[in-house]
Amino acid sequence: MRIMTVRMLSGMMGLIYLCAQSGAMHMDVQNEEMNQRAAVYCVEKKKEEIGENLSEQFAYLKRALCEIEKNIRNIQFSLRETADGYELILYDREKREVFSEVYPVEPWVKEVSDGILEIGISTGSPARYTFYFRKADGKISDTFYNAKVFGGRYIAHRPVVGDRWDEPLILTDIFEEGILYQEIYRDFSVTADLMSAIYSIELTDEEHIMLDYCVGEDYTVVSEVVEIELGE
Repeated sequence: MRIMTVRMLSGMMGLIYLCAQSGAMHMDVQNEEMNQRAAVYCVEKKKEEIGENLSEQFAYLKRALCEIEKNIRNIQFSLRETADGYELILYDREKREVFSEVYPVEPWVKEVSDGILEIGISTGSPARYTFYFRKADGKISDTFYNAKVFGGRYIAHRPVVGDRWDEPLILTDIFEEGILYQEIYRDFSVTADLMSAIYSIELTDEEHIMLDYCVGEDYTVVSEVVEIELGE
């Protein structure tokens, strides 16, 4: 009786062990399947993220290229160093060359107002020469000495005539098309160059400027509102 009980217990233990092993194997299979599914999901998710990132990068690059192309179209000059100096070329909107010059020193090119470039070269302090280029129609202004731009479309300068120091301050539109021409006579102080007596000039409205300058031998600073005489 005892022997049978021991055998029965042994059999039952064996059966429990087999069931346990079978269950463990089943769990292992389930875990492996879950791991595989998780791995596949991660890969697919990663593909989606990469795809989204690539789409965003492509869109960004497209916008950047459009901006570069737009800027290139708006640039209407080239400036490069050569064996003889610095070659400046200006182009009209159709990229036709309208001006070319080689300078011994590097000139500056900057946009002083919408669509108008200032080209300048310094020959020492305070000597500088500037002229202006209108991109819309390729028009080029005269060359001015130590001129001051005001209002984005006007020039103030004092022409150098021999050894005279009593030249007036001339106000004119940049391209001298008859929009403005006015001569202002004051007891301007004698300075290193004629325009050094003019501290600042600012357009306050469409018909007035604020002019700061020095007068007399004591270099008294004067601030004055001047009405400008615009053409018809």
